[in-house]
Amino acid sequence: MAWWQRIIWLCAGLTLTTGCITSRVTLPRLLPLEPSVAAADLAGRIAYLQQARVIRAAVQLQFTDYRDSGRGIGKAYPSASGALVLRRPESIRLQVQASLLGPLADMTSDGERFTVAVFYPTDRQSFIRGSNHKTYRLAMSNPERQSETSQQDISVFASLRPQHLSTPLLPPPVPPETPEVSWSVFETRRDEMDSNGSRPGWVTRTYYLLYVAQRNEAGVWRPRFAYWFDRTRTGTPLTRLEVFEDNGTLSTVSEFGGYAGPDGAMRLLPEWVRILRPAEGYALRVAFQSPEVNPELLPDDVFVLMNDRNLKVVDLDAQP
Repeated sequence: MAWWQRIIWLCAGLTLTTGCITSRVTLPRLLPLEPSVAAADLAGRIAYLQQARVIRAAVQLQFTDYRDSGRGIGKAYPSASGALVLRRPESIRLQVQASLLGPLADMTSDGERFTVAVFYPTDRQSFIRGSNHKTYRLAMSNPERQSETSQQDISVFASLRPQHLSTPLLPPPVPPETPEVSWSVFETRRDEMDSNGSRPGWVTRTYYLLYVAQRNEAGVWRPRFAYWFDRTRTGTPLTRLEVFEDNGTLSTVSEFGGYAGPDGAMRLLPEWVRILRPAEGYALRVAFQSPEVNPELLPDDVFVLMNDRNLKVVDLDAQP
């Protein structure tokens, strides 16, 4: 037998042997893709959303406390209803109430200052004021203690500042490219658990990631925004927005549902938004109910919150 014949038989033997020891494995299901979208068209979709200048809606709220997530523990609160008014760029008013407990909180922000009136629990009622441009980090309670101090209870509501909702609920436009601003689009894949549809399980989704970076005064480039578009959903809708602080720290992660209808047509508002604030350790899911986009009339004082109940005033700027 010639040497080349021996090599052929050797390769065939290795192939048969290898085939005998292989086994079937389960992999995330790779989802099919929607047609490709140009980078300018993705930016144009965000520009389209700017037509929603004012929103007035009833909302359903679901709050989850992640402050103790380092121990693998979270705290989900019962859902509450609310009345929401938003006006670009950063004006917001949110009134929250529970069916059995009545009003829980009323909060507003004008883009510079925020005010939160806490009505429940009754022994922690307070009128909290602070600046949008400061981060108030109050000590988390000891998990072994059975009760929290007044200051720690107030911190739960102080962390739920109204201005945290403005950007996720009204996504900002993609800033134009300048010597100080750069943006790019690339494709990425993620393995995710999909519990919807007829075949629940792990899937691989493909996204367009529109990434915006900004150069600071020191000449250092920092991330500013990251817009995620899902290529595996009809219409390639916006499904995620990441917002970064000036120092590059991730401040807000927003997930969207329903920005595209069943036919792929783009909507000015999603059906729901889930807002995660890593620094404050909470997530808030906001579901819109019969929203009005750009209503003709708004009360002049809709974004003004007065201390009509003479609640205890807590000025966070005066805290040590």
